[in-house]
Amino acid sequence: MMVTITTKKFRGADNRMPLRRVGADRSPTPLSDCIRAHVRDAGLSIRMLALQSVSPTTGQNLTAQWITDVLNGRVPRMPDSWRLDALAAGLGRDPDSVKAMAITQWIGWDIADVQTDAGERLIFRVPKGYTSEQCTHLADELERLIISAELRTKE
Repeated sequence: MMVTITTKKFRGADNRMPLRRVGADRSPTPLSDCIRAHVRDAGLSIRMLALQSVSPTTGQNLTAQWITDVLNGRVPRMPDSWRLDALAAGLGRDPDSVKAMAITQWIGWDIADVQTDAGERLIFRVPKGYTSEQCTHLADELERLIISAELRTKE
C-alpha cells in the first residue's frame, strides 16, 4: 500500500491530491507500475531508460536486463540504494519517492509520502489497516507537530 500526499504545504490552503493506496483494487507493485507508465508515456524503450539511469553517487548505470527483471518480478530483494538512485534519475523522480515505492513493493509496508512546499519529504510507515481518512488525519497531526517544533526553535 502506498499513500501519496503530494505538495503538502505547511502553511496556507490544503492542496493535497487524493490519497493513493494499494489495496485489493491496486497493484502491490508501485515501482514496476511507475516504470511501465514512464516508458509508455515517454515513448522510451527499456534500453533507453537504462542508459538514462545513472547513479549520481557512484556513476553506475542500470542495465536493461535488471529493469526488465524488476518489471517481471524477478528481483527477489530490495535493490541497493545506488540502483534506486539511478532509477530515480532515469525516471526523473525524487530518489526518496522511488525508495518509498520500493519499500512498498519489496517489504510490503504501507507508506505515506508527504512533500512540503520547501521541497522536503516526510516518508513514514502507515499503521496496518489505516483507511485513507486515518492517513490524512495522521499526516495532519505530523504537520502540526512539525510546525510546533519549528516555532519553538525560532523562539
